[in-house]
Amino acid sequence: ASATDTCVVSRFHHAQKAAECTMIKKALHSRWTAVILTALTVAGLLAIALSTARIDTDVISSLPKNDPVLADAGYIFRHHPIQDQMVIDIGIDGNDPDRLVEIGDLVQERLRESGLFIDVGIGETQALFPDLVRHVQDSLPALLSEDDLEREIRPLLVPGRIREALESLRADLLNLDAIGQAGMISRDPLGFRNIVLAKMAPIAPARDVQLYRGHLLSADGRHLLVVAREKSSGSDTVAARGIDTLIKLIEKEIAGMPRGSSVTLTPVGTYRAALDNEMTARADTQRAIVFATIGIAILLLLVFPRPLIGLLSLVPAIVGTVAAFFIHSLVYESVSILAIGFGGAIISITVDHGMAYLLFLDRTVETRGVQAARDVRSPGLAATLTTVGAFLTLFITGFPILEQIGLFAALGIAFSFIFVHTVFPLIFPVMPPASRERFPALRRAIDLIATRGGLYKPAGVALYALAMLILGIVEFREFHVDLASMNSVTAETLEAEKKVTGIWGNILGKVYLMAESGSIDGLRREGDRLARDLGRDRMDGILAEAFVPSMLFPGPGGAAENFDAWKRFWTRDRIASFKKNLAAESARAGFSSAAFDSLFRMITMNRPSSGPIPERYFGLMGISRSRESGTWRMISTLTPGKKYNGENFYARYTAREGVKMFDPGLFTKRLGGILMSTFLKMLLIIGATITLMVFLFQFEWKLTIVTLLPVAFGLIATFGTLKLLGRPLDLPSIMLSTIIMGMGVDYSLYYVRSYQRFGTNDHEHLGLIRMTIFMAGSTSILGFGVLALAEHTLLRGAGLT
Repeated sequence: ASATDTCVVSRFHHAQKAAECTMIKKALHSRWTAVILTALTVAGLLAIALSTARIDTDVISSLPKNDPVLADAGYIFRHHPIQDQMVIDIGIDGNDPDRLVEIGDLVQERLRESGLFIDVGIGETQALFPDLVRHVQDSLPALLSEDDLEREIRPLLVPGRIREALESLRADLLNLDAIGQAGMISRDPLGFRNIVLAKMAPIAPARDVQLYRGHLLSADGRHLLVVAREKSSGSDTVAARGIDTLIKLIEKEIAGMPRGSSVTLTPVGTYRAALDNEMTARADTQRAIVFATIGIAILLLLVFPRPLIGLLSLVPAIVGTVAAFFIHSLVYESVSILAIGFGGAIISITVDHGMAYLLFLDRTVETRGVQAARDVRSPGLAATLTTVGAFLTLFITGFPILEQIGLFAALGIAFSFIFVHTVFPLIFPVMPPASRERFPALRRAIDLIATRGGLYKPAGVALYALAMLILGIVEFREFHVDLASMNSVTAETLEAEKKVTGIWGNILGKVYLMAESGSIDGLRREGDRLARDLGRDRMDGILAEAFVPSMLFPGPGGAAENFDAWKRFWTRDRIASFKKNLAAESARAGFSSAAFDSLFRMITMNRPSSGPIPERYFGLMGISRSRESGTWRMISTLTPGKKYNGENFYARYTAREGVKMFDPGLFTKRLGGILMSTFLKMLLIIGATITLMVFLFQFEWKLTIVTLLPVAFGLIATFGTLKLLGRPLDLPSIMLSTIIMGMGVDYSLYYVRSYQRFGTNDHEHLGLIRMTIFMAGSTSILGFGVLALAEHTLLRGAGLT
């Protein structure tokens, strides 16, 4: 309205400006058309994006697929049966097994009643063991390999070892511990079966446990472990919420029992990670966007002569972010929650363009929108191109999650710049003068800092940079990779996992082999080969423990190979010698001369049959079939030995078709190496690209060096500060080169390009540029500072770096 009045006065006093006034009035009438179209377009794009985008909360699935070690790890993560398993540690004060069992029975009953689980407790697994032991007893000639016979069985056949075994059996019979086991004792008095059964140790749910009244108790008698298999996928957040509610109800019921307040339930499983992934990352995302927007809005209100004009700086940022989200939802099947979480930082970056434009527009003199756009276009274009280029280089990392963040940021910045220079001049064709300048002391302070100080400032900066260079860069030689923190889990979940693994054992201390085949027969043939080779590795000290289902249920080929070794081992002379020694020791221990005839009938038996694996053992053996593809899978659990070398072991076994491997140590080492090489590669590429772009903008080598000096200082100072804070380089650190070099160069480009245009530090417009740089830096600190307060490790790391 003020602009219209100005035009009316001008028409009476300056007729020559009538045409110009008419043009302004038309522009003022058309501004609302631009505003309405903008609002409708943004709302439409946001609605489409929200309806089509699928939010992905799994960070580990975003690991690079071009490295076989990482690809295998991701594949096994997705298909390991443990993904659908939940365990609950029940803890009490003091050693009271009967009370633990009472509480354990209650918990298992409530879990079964919920209908959320296929199997609860170890009852079914425990019921399988008698038949499994009998199977092992009857099939020993087909289960013991040549190495087992030579290294394990042969030492048992000497008189001294025979005497020890028979005396132990006699003591058990006298103590009534062996009642009902006459057939087993007769057939296997020396415990040959235990050599086979011991191979199952790696698949036990826990170590150093005692079995009491059908429950697993810790060695100290203070903890009981409840195991349950979820009916739905472990990543199903709907089921996860149901399980979480159920656990809370059980805790409430136990608390109402006598001495119930001393009972603690510690549940652990993928359901907790699924909930944390959804809730924590979403909360961090909302917090980042809301708090960053509020903080930036307050800053804008304090600086602009007309506060509401300053708030409009957020419009291009919001438009750019929504447009980037829309394009993102079209390009990717799923959008990472971390890319969206980066939206708060995107707003803090993209607000720079609207802020620079409006600082030139909202002044104490009348201004024109087109002229304001022209004043900031040159430095703004240079800053936009360098920042967009820097974020797009995240595509060379090979990390899908960083690629998404890079595209999201690049699109948001580009759309924001386009909006400022196309739509804002339509909305603000002319701006009447402001009545007064707001907080002029702030502008004077910024001008004083920028224009005073002489050589003290560069000298101080140089000394600080040197100190940070010595402190930081020299110390950073490798990346830190924490596998447990790569997903969005809360501190409570991490603490629960630490507690359970401390009591019952750490699953991440194991190595896993996965074999696949189109048929169960093919899977068993591969299992036979693995059993043979893993058995040799165990004997050689490469592995401490190894279990493959074929060690209990070999295929026809494996059974025949073991039986041939059995027949070669039991020569006529060895049988005669063993029979003589056993008869002598049996008489000494009080056993009859015919007590162990069944053993010698087994030694001389004909070739045993090798039937199919009973389906009831599939779960225990780690065998499953894909519902989608019908592929058969088998998981083998291994414990590394003293001579284990992850690289060599991986190369040997994954050379076989259909075999994949996950070794936590090798995974961490490989990922750390990839992070370091990616970081250095990005540092070189972004550095060279920005140097070239700045040179093309300036076309003068001295100005290029001057423009890049703040970037170099920022990079060195960040390394040193991270070292002072005790933070190692990690996954978010890959973005260091992108953020510092891509965004940091913006400030020097704004200053140098504007100084070229206005020619002196005292020029009023250069003062506006200094204020723009101050505001841009402040809003970026706000945006990334909010991320630094996030619960998610990766978002927090990105914000802090």
